[in-house]
Amino acid sequence: MNLKTFLNFTRIQTLPAAVLSPLAGVLYALWYFKSFHWLPTLFFFLGLASINLFVSAWNNLMDYRKALDPEYKKWNIIVAKNINPRLAFKLCISFLVFDVLIGLIVLYLTNWAILPLGGLCFLIAIFYTYGPFAFSRFPLGEILAGLCEGFFGFFLAVYINSYDKGYFFIRFEGWKMTWIWDFKLLFPLVLIGLMCFAQNFNIMLSDNLCDLEQDIRNQRYTLPYYLKTPASLTLFTGMYVLAGLCILVSILLGILPLWTLLMLLILFKLIPNIKTFRARQIKSETFHLQIDNLMLFNGALALSLFLALLFD
Repeated sequence: MNLKTFLNFTRIQTLPAAVLSPLAGVLYALWYFKSFHWLPTLFFFLGLASINLFVSAWNNLMDYRKALDPEYKKWNIIVAKNINPRLAFKLCISFLVFDVLIGLIVLYLTNWAILPLGGLCFLIAIFYTYGPFAFSRFPLGEILAGLCEGFFGFFLAVYINSYDKGYFFIRFEGWKMTWIWDFKLLFPLVLIGLMCFAQNFNIMLSDNLCDLEQDIRNQRYTLPYYLKTPASLTLFTGMYVLAGLCILVSILLGILPLWTLLMLLILFKLIPNIKTFRARQIKSETFHLQIDNLMLFNGALALSLFLALLFD
C-alpha cells in the first residue's frame, strides 16, 4: 500500500473537519473558564486523529466485507486499489490500540469522569459498521455521528482544559465514589454542544440521503429510508434552525461572546449551500456542500472565540 492509497483509505481529507469542533472547545475553555492544560490537550488531539483515521478505514473495510451490491463492492477502495484485506485489518487495529493508549494517558492526566464518555465514543466507533447489528444499518447514524463527532468532540475538548473546576468530577474516598454534576456550568457546554451536534447530524443525514438507493440494495435501512426524502430534507433544514437558535440564546445568556454575532456573515454562503442540496441530493455534486457548511460553522465559532480572547 503506497502513501496515496493509505491516505485515501483513511480519508485523511476529513481530518480538518473533525478537528474544528474540538478546537472551538479548547478556545471556549480559554474564554469561559480561563483555563488551558497543554499536555492532555496535545494527547487528546493525537487520539482524535487516530480514532478519526480508524473510523474511516474501518468503515471502508466493513463496507467491503458486508456489501451485497456487486457494483458497489467493485467501487469500494479495497477492491479499486487492490488493498490486502488483512493489511487493512492490521492498520485498523493499530489505530485502535494507539487510541486506547492515548485515552489512558488523558484519563490519567485529568479525571475518571472522562472514562464513560470516551468509552461510549470508542464503542460506537467500533460497532457503527461492525457486527450483525451494526448501527449503520439502523436509523441511528445521524444521532451517533452528532453525539460522537459533534457534541462530545466539543465537550471533551472543553473538559480536559477545565476538569479541575470540579463541575463534572469523580472523587474516590476509599471504596466510596462521588460523581459531581454541576448543571450550572454544564448547561452552557450542552447548549453550545448542540450546535456542533446539529452540524454533524446533518453531515450523516445528507450522506444517507445521497446513498439512499445504494443503501437499500445493501440492506442498510437508514433514517431517510423511514422518513422518506421530503421529511428528511425538512429535518435537515430544521437542524440548521436549531443551531441558529442555540447561538442566539447563548449570546443573550452571556454563554458566548458578542463576537459570535459575526457568525451571521457565513449565512451568505450557508443558505445557498442548503438550497442547492435541498434541490439535488447527489453524492458527487452536492454532498461536499454540507462538509463546507460544517467547516464554515465550526470555523466561524472558533474564530469568534479567538477574537473574544484577543479583544475582550
